[in-house]
Amino acid sequence: MADEIDDVEDFDDDLDLTLYADPAELLSEVLTQLNEIIEIGLRVNGVFHLGLTGGTLGTDLTSALVKNWNSYPGTFSGLHIWWSDERFVESGSSERNCAPVIQSLTNSEIHVHAVKSSDEVATVEEAAADYAKALDDTFMDLTILGLGPDGHVASLFPGAAQIDNLEKVIAITDSPKPPSRRASFTLSMINASTLVWVIAAGASKADAVTKIIEGDLSIPASYIRAVDHTRLIVDTDALFTE
Repeated sequence: MADEIDDVEDFDDDLDLTLYADPAELLSEVLTQLNEIIEIGLRVNGVFHLGLTGGTLGTDLTSALVKNWNSYPGTFSGLHIWWSDERFVESGSSERNCAPVIQSLTNSEIHVHAVKSSDEVATVEEAAADYAKALDDTFMDLTILGLGPDGHVASLFPGAAQIDNLEKVIAITDSPKPPSRRASFTLSMINASTLVWVIAAGASKADAVTKIIEGDLSIPASYIRAVDHTRLIVDTDALFTE
């Protein structure tokens, strides 16, 4: 069962903290809540734009979503899937954040928008520009973000010169985490989302979680604020460490 944390000293009123016991509970609850929000959005508006993420937790969530979507063929019309960042590698690479969707999604009603790969365009700059063009005037109804141990989100790393770029999508050529070339949503694009959920599990994320709670602006994750509602969703190990 989740604990809604609202009494952490100096915690930002614009950011809600939800605590789960472990990664399994976190994933199960987030999956349920996410499906409910998507269904409501589609019923009310007829369209829903979802930004997904990579990383271990993000990939596990994406795989679970795909399994659910495949279980209901002919439904989820109007659902558009995007990625907050993507690794600029070959299209068949398992390193691509979109791989679980591209390889396994069978529900043809869902619109999939993948960043072009290194065997489709020559440079990561072209891939980023193409993705920005595909987005046009679209913003996410909900963006899911993983959290790196260093406090990075999407492919926005601490100290990066592009951190305050006002474009929607930028090319990253010097990622400290391989592969070095990536396309990424900017902070301005992420923060234009109606909702943003930052998910984190494990003791390796505890330092970054603490910095978010304390408002430490040395990490990109501390700048995340959605238009309507921002959540930090963590497990016990990511919040409580010695």
